[in-house]
Amino acid sequence: MSQTFFLPLTFASFTQEPKTGAEAPAPAGGAAPTGQTPNPAAGGTTQPTAAPASPCGGPETLIYMGVFLALMYFMVMRPEQKRRKETQALLSAVKKGDRVVTIGGMHGVVTGLTDKTLTLRVDTVQMTFDRSAVARVERDDAAPPAQKG
Repeated sequence: MSQTFFLPLTFASFTQEPKTGAEAPAPAGGAAPTGQTPNPAAGGTTQPTAAPASPCGGPETLIYMGVFLALMYFMVMRPEQKRRKETQALLSAVKKGDRVVTIGGMHGVVTGLTDKTLTLRVDTVQMTFDRSAVARVERDDAAPPAQKG
C-alpha cells in the first residue's frame, strides 16, 4: 500500500530579493527612511547614517558579563564554600561519645577516632566509617525544640 501526500509548493517558487535604496518606496509624509537623514545639499536625497551597532554588543556586554559572574559567585560559589567550611568544622569537632548520623542514615555512637576514619557502635556492632560519611552530630547539650501545645 502506497500513500501519496500532497505538498503545495506555491511559496517555494517565489523568491524575494532585498530591494536597493533606489527601488524602496518613499515613506508617507516626506520623512526619511529609518537609518537615513535628508541631505539638503544633495538636492533633498537621503544619505545613510552611521552603521548600527554590532549584534555582539560593545562595552555594555562586558558589563553584563561582569555582573553575571558576580551574581554567580555570590549566589552559588560562596554559599558552597561556607557549607564546606561548616562541614569541615563539624568533622574536626567530633569526639568520642558523640552520637552521629551518617549520610546513609545510620545512627551510632563514636567509639574511636583516627585522622580519616571513625568507629561507630551501632547496637552491639562496631563499624568503621570515613569521617566524610558523617552527616550530622547529635549532642545532648542542645536545647530541645519547643513544642506547640
